[in-house]
Amino acid sequence: MSQLNPTQQRAVNHIEGPLLVIAGAGSGKTRIVTHRIAHLLSLGVPASEILAVTFTNKAAEEMKERLHALSNQMVLTSTFHSLGVRILRESIQSLDYDRAFHIYDADDSLELVKQCLKSLEIKDEKGLAKALKGGISAAKNQLKSPSDITTDFAEEKADKLLPEIFTLYQQKLKEYGAVDFDDLLFLPVKLFEEHPEILARYQKRWRFLLIDEYQDTNEAQYRLARLLTEAHNNIFVVGDPDQSIYSWRGANIANILNFEKDFPGAEVISLEQNYRSTETILKAANYLIGHNTRQYDKELWSDQGAGAKIGHYIAPSDRSEAQFVIDKILEHSEKDGISLNDCVIFYRTNFQSRLFEDALLKRGIPYAIIGGISFYARREIKDMLAFLRMIISESDFIAFSRTLNLPKRGIGPTTLTKLKVGAEEALLPILTFCRRLLQAGGTLGTVKLSAKQKSGLADYLGIIDGLKDLAKEGVPLNSLIRETIERTRYIEVLKSDPPTLEDRQENLNELVSKAAEWEIESDTHSPLRSFLEELTLKTSGDDLTYSDQILKLMTLHNSKGLEFSLACIVGMEEDLFPHANSKHSFDAVEEERRLCYVGITRAKQFLYLTASEYRFLWGSSRMMRPSRFLKELPDELLHCYHDTMEDEASLDEQGFEPEDFVFHKDFGKGIVQKSYQTSLGLTYDVYFPESEAMRTLVAKYAKLTPA
Repeated sequence: MSQLNPTQQRAVNHIEGPLLVIAGAGSGKTRIVTHRIAHLLSLGVPASEILAVTFTNKAAEEMKERLHALSNQMVLTSTFHSLGVRILRESIQSLDYDRAFHIYDADDSLELVKQCLKSLEIKDEKGLAKALKGGISAAKNQLKSPSDITTDFAEEKADKLLPEIFTLYQQKLKEYGAVDFDDLLFLPVKLFEEHPEILARYQKRWRFLLIDEYQDTNEAQYRLARLLTEAHNNIFVVGDPDQSIYSWRGANIANILNFEKDFPGAEVISLEQNYRSTETILKAANYLIGHNTRQYDKELWSDQGAGAKIGHYIAPSDRSEAQFVIDKILEHSEKDGISLNDCVIFYRTNFQSRLFEDALLKRGIPYAIIGGISFYARREIKDMLAFLRMIISESDFIAFSRTLNLPKRGIGPTTLTKLKVGAEEALLPILTFCRRLLQAGGTLGTVKLSAKQKSGLADYLGIIDGLKDLAKEGVPLNSLIRETIERTRYIEVLKSDPPTLEDRQENLNELVSKAAEWEIESDTHSPLRSFLEELTLKTSGDDLTYSDQILKLMTLHNSKGLEFSLACIVGMEEDLFPHANSKHSFDAVEEERRLCYVGITRAKQFLYLTASEYRFLWGSSRMMRPSRFLKELPDELLHCYHDTMEDEASLDEQGFEPEDFVFHKDFGKGIVQKSYQTSLGLTYDVYFPESEAMRTLVAKYAKLTPA
């Protein structure tokens, strides 16, 4: 308790009944959760009766490690989805599912939607399958079944088709012995609501529920928490309405704002002391978020001193903005000894990174885009995981269709569809049907294979069956993966793209290493199944590792939970931040403001907020207006930088007037039609008679000469 301030101690000392901890940014919320669990253990509550839930594997692992250091006991700390897997592995048979189900990721689910469309002879055009997959996901997160979806006022094709495709999609999932990622929440709620005796068993098992980042819960997660705590009401949640920034993922801020209504008699404690940032940064955050309407008021404060004022710069162009930001980062790195690794550039939308990447590359400054493709989403990794799924499955058609032609075996989409239909008509798993088809000489029912196809299918089945035998012999997991890579001749597939061969081979080697490490650390009787399950549950941010001298670039949505000595929020202009999509919605603008608040509170010592007067946006140069969020900050907290840098776009340029004849090395002779300034500098519209083309050319790049 001596490590906690009085307000934190009050939260930790709470034992029974509902409690909401409003934990401001940098207020030590993870410490509160772990210390509260340790306190329960010290009072004699069995570790097996405590359940702690959060949103990422990284956060769950961190909580587990901290708790073990405090109490030397193991308490179940889990993500919501991992909790769903645990419940379903034990009890899904009550919903008439196989307990040995596979978990389909986003790509698998999309492929299944496409198959559903194909079976109904509907073309997947204009992103129809993706729209339907998004609709199914949203419905499940809102706990809606196909019968709950109305199409009375539907205008889009995807909306009209959604109930039918959703129904077929769920049937196919069950047929293939699979669930999708959203089912990991959707099905446990369904299980508990349809089988109260099963719910009672879990309520008795976990008498104390703790939830971190409660403001990020969606309808399914909220309902799961309500069901688990109905019997004892011992729910302890930590969150911050001012950091609710994921409504587009289904997060519902009302869950935290209505906590006292949902759990009568609930106590509410606000943690306002911030251990991260200076007073100036926190005052700015408080002023900004004060423009939102909200139920729970709090004022973040710090005992770390006022610190530096917040840098504020309105650049003449987006290029100048990038130059200013990089100069300031390098200046603080040299003057204050701040590592590039402790600096970040935040932007609202991914495309904004390009200018900064160009400038960093030009100056030879190492950087990393955070939030790119994760290791487990890379093509070669997904291919290999699909092969591994076939080792433990007879019916996983998604994995079968992904791997059958790696390498090519002459079995095209039409034959693949016939195999699928044949298996369905025979009521057989896909691999069993294929074996019987070959035993019958390549003709069975409506399926007839050519000699080449019979040979290809026999080759594939021989490889898979050999790997199944190997797995039954209990070979180490890393050896099984090595054998899978070798026996499937997968390197032949990679050789079709020579420039990427080395990188992709290194990724496969890393998968083997991962399997070896995982097997040492795990204790399971089904290593392959558990290994695949863990990888499916991974998120893109779980395996980030940083060098000491790499500048970070990321969207503000990826900033949650991070902190940096120096942070720059760029592109603070209307239609960029707040985003254009939010301008007609009061709630959406408030979420944009919360996003800005999250960005500001990532900074520990230095913060810069920048914008540009002109920006090359959506294909043309535009005059921009500073973001309303800049206007909501008091002047006394800001240090305004004036443009002292001469825009290099205006240097050493040969000026031409309309009607001037010019020569371009690629386009030949042309006539200047118009001369004007853009964010890229002096720009011309030039007509080239020979090609009868009008072209827009930036002077410093075009290198026009008089003609």
